[in-house]
Amino acid sequence: MERRIFFALGAFGPAAALAGVTGAGVASAGLAPGAGTGRHNIPNAMVTSQAGKTYRFYDDLVKGKMVVINFFYARCTGVCPRMTSNLLKVQQELQSRVGNRVGRDIFMYSISLKPEEDTPRQLAHYAGMHGIKPGSGWLLLRARKPEVELLRARLGFKDPDPVLDADIDKHTGMVRLGSDVYDKWTACPALGPAYAIADSLLWMDMKLPRRGYQ
Repeated sequence: MERRIFFALGAFGPAAALAGVTGAGVASAGLAPGAGTGRHNIPNAMVTSQAGKTYRFYDDLVKGKMVVINFFYARCTGVCPRMTSNLLKVQQELQSRVGNRVGRDIFMYSISLKPEEDTPRQLAHYAGMHGIKPGSGWLLLRARKPEVELLRARLGFKDPDPVLDADIDKHTGMVRLGSDVYDKWTACPALGPAYAIADSLLWMDMKLPRRGYQ
């Protein structure tokens, strides 16, 4: 099993799943401490969806929402298809619990690591192949390579080992969860139990005091 996938699966436990809303929790879940732990750290990069629509990442897709974010690429034959399959179960789990909030104030975003290959048409094909429905609140996104790298760095998806980080086939199998309303962020293994990933996201919505925008 690829090292980072093994580490990610091993990191999934109560602390990472339910209590990891601090910098320490993020570090224990295998992502860079301090990254993605506050709304002011999230880039407002220009991104394009599988439908060809353009957004500002923070202003249009994150602000005021609860989000599930991972990185992938369409022709990946390693962890990506398994992550996508499991995240579809997460979406279904969320829909079973909170209904039409999914696609209204709860969204899922998968960001391509190979934007030079993953055109909107390619992303739309990938979405259809994996059962991601239009209008379901799950966007597959591409951006210029510098913006992709900025998003990876700020959201905590860069490996501290530059050799591993440069090997795109060994990218981390993690998912970032966040509530911009409460300005709280955590991380889980994307291959963890769907119910526990849903728990991690919804816990931030139910247990924490709201924080105003600054």
